[in-house]
Amino acid sequence: MLGLLTRSSTSIDPNSSVIWVDSDPNIRQSTGLLEAQNWRVACFNETADALNALRQNRLIPDKINCIITSMMERGGRRERGLLNGLQMLDEMKTIWKEACSYCPLIAIITLTADVQECQEHGATVIVHGDRRKMLLQVIDLLNKSPNSEHREKWREPSLLPCLQLREIAKAYLDTLNLDRKYFDTFCDHCFCKTCSSKRIWERCNEKYALPIGYYRFGLLLRNEFNERRADVQNWPVAYHGTRRQNIDSILRHRRIMFPGDRLDDGTVLPVRLGQCHALGSPVIYVSPTILYSQHDVYTPPEHFHHGSPFNSTKYKIKTVLQCRVKPESFRKCRETLGFNNIIIDQDFNNNEVEWVVSDKTAVVPYGLLIGIFPE
Repeated sequence: MLGLLTRSSTSIDPNSSVIWVDSDPNIRQSTGLLEAQNWRVACFNETADALNALRQNRLIPDKINCIITSMMERGGRRERGLLNGLQMLDEMKTIWKEACSYCPLIAIITLTADVQECQEHGATVIVHGDRRKMLLQVIDLLNKSPNSEHREKWREPSLLPCLQLREIAKAYLDTLNLDRKYFDTFCDHCFCKTCSSKRIWERCNEKYALPIGYYRFGLLLRNEFNERRADVQNWPVAYHGTRRQNIDSILRHRRIMFPGDRLDDGTVLPVRLGQCHALGSPVIYVSPTILYSQHDVYTPPEHFHHGSPFNSTKYKIKTVLQCRVKPESFRKCRETLGFNNIIIDQDFNNNEVEWVVSDKTAVVPYGLLIGIFPE
């Protein structure tokens, strides 16, 4: 049971299990489907009011199962410097990370935002303009996970159409023994074919291809980037293939280091590949298409058995970092892996698949991608 409906945001029931933020002053009239489930809902017309309710402990994060929000950009809110719905979610993440080990279901009702942007802010349910459709999806997901015992499974396979991809990726991640303090579960996302019907997206006038066949485990940003997260999230998206043994170091530093850099454990990062297009200085290589970054040269495949000891399946695993790259910080160069006239990705020219970055602070890893492929 998730409780009864709260009708007033001025008198908030601390046992509310759903937060709904919308500039519509009559938003409470849309909560009938939730009321039919006997759930308590705290409604707010301002993002600041919802945040204050959490910060002042008038709402308890551990009791919240779902956050619903619109984009909250109407009525000159941006001009007045007010947080929109996505910025509010980013603020809420900091509250949850201090109070809970799980992340609530996030639903966004919007007329303007693109799906990929909403997903990057942690949304699972994204519906354009149809409140009833959004509510039905929320109810369906919450009814599959109605109590605290199962809340941590909202992003588990049982609630995803891509059960196997998430399950195997999580099993492999566990073998890396990485400190969970580096991860941001709000930004976990599945890129199976079911979840990613559109492959080519664009950010900051630069197109990129979704990493189909991968599951993303969200990473926390370095503090200097987290403080201007809204700006960084509008930077172009690119990928950096890496080896298993390098992942822990990258997560500890929360950035990709240059060859020759001394790491925090005293070791020096070796020059593993020739620095093509480097012009005499250390550089980082990324690509807007994962079909280039996942090449065996960058991320050698690792064989991984999943299943019971008597009935396991062998898979090929690839590890790639999903990154934001500061606009105008990179040079687009031709591929250097010897493809020649063989097209690497039909949506990209071979002359532009290798982005060369000479400023390591311009590359911000925000997701560890684990790809699962058949042997």
